[in-house]
Amino acid sequence: MGRWGDFLKKASLVLIILFSLFALVGCNSKKTMEYRSDLQNVTDKMLENASEVEEMLNKYSTVWSYSIESRGAIAVEDMATITGLEQDVILEHFEINSIGNIPNDFSKNIHSLNSYFSETGDLEKLENASEEIKSKIKDLNNPPENYEKVYDEVLDMFTYTEEYIEMAINPDGSLQSFNESNNTLSAEILSKYKRIEAIMPNED
Repeated sequence: MGRWGDFLKKASLVLIILFSLFALVGCNSKKTMEYRSDLQNVTDKMLENASEVEEMLNKYSTVWSYSIESRGAIAVEDMATITGLEQDVILEHFEINSIGNIPNDFSKNIHSLNSYFSETGDLEKLENASEEIKSKIKDLNNPPENYEKVYDEVLDMFTYTEEYIEMAINPDGSLQSFNESNNTLSAEILSKYKRIEAIMPNED
């Protein structure tokens, strides 16, 4: 009876250890899955932000180019057409000369469009989303071992999206350099997103 008692005690101890290990593994697995989900959400949000920035930058580029190529003042309806904005919005935010047209001054017109993005809250929305992403990335700065490379890629993508957002907030340079930066950053962001998707561990 004594032997069986000792055996049962040892068996019970083994079972307790095994259950503890299973519970620990289960807990770690749950945390890892949560980490993966949070990291994926941050990555998706950065891509969403970049998409919104791209629309703004393309509008800047269109207005910039049209203002340079125009041989005279620009009609309000023409500016409405190329920007996709309503004519009353153009009248409210763009400089209008004495005969009701917009001067073909690309600097002033870019500033007017930038003012529109600011007053409508579009730029603030981007900045707020960026701050939330930055905070979340800080929360995720202790990745599980198999997520370290993914996290590094996410950091790179964040750097690129911050530069991209800055272009929307402060458009400057020449039209050529602006377009080149737009194209380069857009490609880098998309490339990083695809790489993150490719190396993200599968926890299913």
